[in-house]
Amino acid sequence: MLVDNPILTSPFEEPTRYWAYEAGQPILKEGWRAAGYYLKARTRGPQMALLEEEFVPLELVNTLRERVKGWRERGYPGVTPITRQLLNHWNNPERERKLFFCQREAAEALVWLVEASPAEKQGIVVPKDDKLTRYACKMATGSGKTVVMGMVIAWQVLNKLANPQDRRFCDAVLIVCPNLTIKERLQGAQGTG
Repeated sequence: MLVDNPILTSPFEEPTRYWAYEAGQPILKEGWRAAGYYLKARTRGPQMALLEEEFVPLELVNTLRERVKGWRERGYPGVTPITRQLLNHWNNPERERKLFFCQREAAEALVWLVEASPAEKQGIVVPKDDKLTRYACKMATGSGKTVVMGMVIAWQVLNKLANPQDRRFCDAVLIVCPNLTIKERLQGAQGTG
């Protein structure tokens, strides 16, 4: 089940192909891998192989990805002028320090949830478990979550400063860090743009 060339796309580009396993064999497929997880059957014995697990797609995540992609392709309709400047900056191919596609996509998804028109979001229901609206982005280790935190903070605070009455944005941020390393990274990111 090994693949000679597992990396198919630059981390700075939107994925266009991926490896899938069918009957234990790697198959090259077009498009994006669907978001989801593997569920092991409840059996005893040696560790199960990937082909004995059931893939459970995350339908809400996959629908959001498609909607955000379409919104991106149409030029982000409905965003504030501040948000448009940030999106242009984040997507600028001439940036000295380019952002990974997954970082841009995570920030875009949060922007879409807040700024896209109700018509764009029709049929999307993000479950709430409290009066406080909370969104989360799941990202892999090493994919730049701390950078995305900085992007989201900049987007929220700059929009609030430009539009103090707009309740979609905030000017106060609480960051809970799991360890001192992350805290130090965030402190070092202050003012680095």
